[in-house]
Order: sequence, then structure tokens, then C-alpha cells
Amino acid sequence: MDTSKTTEDDTIKDQAESGYVSTRPRFTRARRTWKINVRNLVLEDTRALDEFFMSTTGRGGNSFLYPNLLPNWSFEFPALTASDLVSGWAISSAPAQEFIGIVTTPAANGSQAIRFGTLAAKTIAANTTVTGALTCDQAVSCTPGEVYVFTAALDAIQGTLAAGVLGAQVSISFLNASGGALSTVNGTAATIGVGWQTYGYQFTVPANAASFRVGLTVTLTNSTASVIMFDGSASVTWDEAACALLTPLTPYGRMAGTQPLGCLVRFTKLPEVSDIGWGNGVKRYGVNFELTEV
Repeated sequence: MDTSKTTEDDTIKDQAESGYVSTRPRFTRARRTWKINVRNLVLEDTRALDEFFMSTTGRGGNSFLYPNLLPNWSFEFPALTASDLVSGWAISSAPAQEFIGIVTTPAANGSQAIRFGTLAAKTIAANTTVTGALTCDQAVSCTPGEVYVFTAALDAIQGTLAAGVLGAQVSISFLNASGGALSTVNGTAATIGVGWQTYGYQFTVPANAASFRVGLTVTLTNSTASVIMFDGSASVTWDEAACALLTPLTPYGRMAGTQPLGCLVRFTKLPEVSDIGWGNGVKRYGVNFELTEV
């Protein structure tokens, strides 16, 4: 990804008859603009970008955080290793009562989503909670005090379960500089039984944390004194998982590698896609666009 940055010129210049020029800023702040050029995309990437531009940003009218720090955010790309369910995401907890797998209907974006579903004829003991989890392979580098926001599309179906049994939330695991576990925070519980919803959670990086991993979790809780048997009618489907830096706003943004800009932006130049040929037997594309600070 090639990126260049400019700052809006809002200078007012007053030319004096003596030849001197006095200047002053027109506005109290100057907006930054980034020109983005990305190469080596596949067709699914360009389709996802087009869908994002047309729907999520309202053809450039809505602001957003850039870029998404999570790989394969729409779960479209297949697993490259035996340990992954899809590329970049692995099942880290699989209780006997839950199915965790790829589904094609419904999907909030693209052709695939990840579903956690109860398994028929499986039981959960009294006063017990079990948790299924899908965790992103990639640890996101961070600095204590930074604030990040996580969003996802989520469809939670109650089925025949009583309220409070099925739960869904994001889990953020913080790691120290050596990769050791520090702490884990769980996001707010998702609303059950309302169809596709936008799930969101904002979190602050604690002291001594050098990175964090994102996990999608689904819990089954039996708080009664009797065994519960599942009939397979309850499920939680996840799609469009995204995470980006919210604050602080740094003087030059955070443009190193795939780090986020650190501010809300809008498209000021529409994405333009070009055919750049073939690579490893796959058609490759390039795209360029322009983002301006809100």
C-alpha cells in the first residue's frame, strides 16, 4: 500500500502596496488528506470495497475509521492452514453443545459468515456456562491509553431457549511485549432476536499492554437447577468484523504499515479499480482513492 499525505491550504494572503505579504489561517483547523494506492487485490477485494463505498459510506457521505486492523473481516477467504476455520481466524474454544462453522445464508456482506449454533440433543448441566470462541490469528500492536472501537454485524436467534441462556459478545485479550497474557475484557452483550444488528464495543488499552487479540464469543448459560437440552434452534451469526484506532489523534496520523489514521475520514475521491494482470494464476487488481479528515 502506497500512501501520501497533504494538508489543506487554508491560508489567506493580503498583499500590501509596499510589497509585504501578511498571512493568516482561514479556519481554526486544517484537514489532512491521504492518497491511497493499493495493489495486488483480488476480485473479492474490489467487490467488498465497492459494497463498502456504496452501502456503508453512503457513496462517500458517511465517515468511517481506516483501515480495518482485522484480516479477512468478511470471512470470505478460505483457511490456509489446518488450524484456521477461515483465513486469519481459528476456533479457540469449541464446547460440545455448539457448532461453529461457515454459512452462506444469511450473510451481511459477501457470500459467507460465521455461525455459532446449538446442537440438537446436547445438554448443559445446571448452574453451568460454556463458551465457544473464534479468535483472530493476528495480534494488533497497541500502546497503553489508546482507545479502539470494534464493530460487527450480528444476527442472534433465540429459538426455543429461555431469555438469558444465549449470549454473544466480543472478547479482547491483551498481551505484554513478550506475548504473554495480561488481561481480557468482554464487550457488552448483544441484543438477542432482532435480526441483523450492528454490534459495537469501545475499549482502552491498559498499562503494560503491547498488543491485543480479538475474539468472537457465544455463551450458553444454564442458571437453573435443572439440565437444559438443546433442540438446535438457537444461533449467532457474525459478519463484517472490524477494529480501528479511535484516539489519540496524532500530529501525522499513524500511517506506518497498516496502522489506522487515527481519525474519522470520508472518501473525497471515489475508488478507481484497474486491472494489473495475473499473479500466481490469480487475476490481480489495483485501486486508488483519496480520504480526507472529517
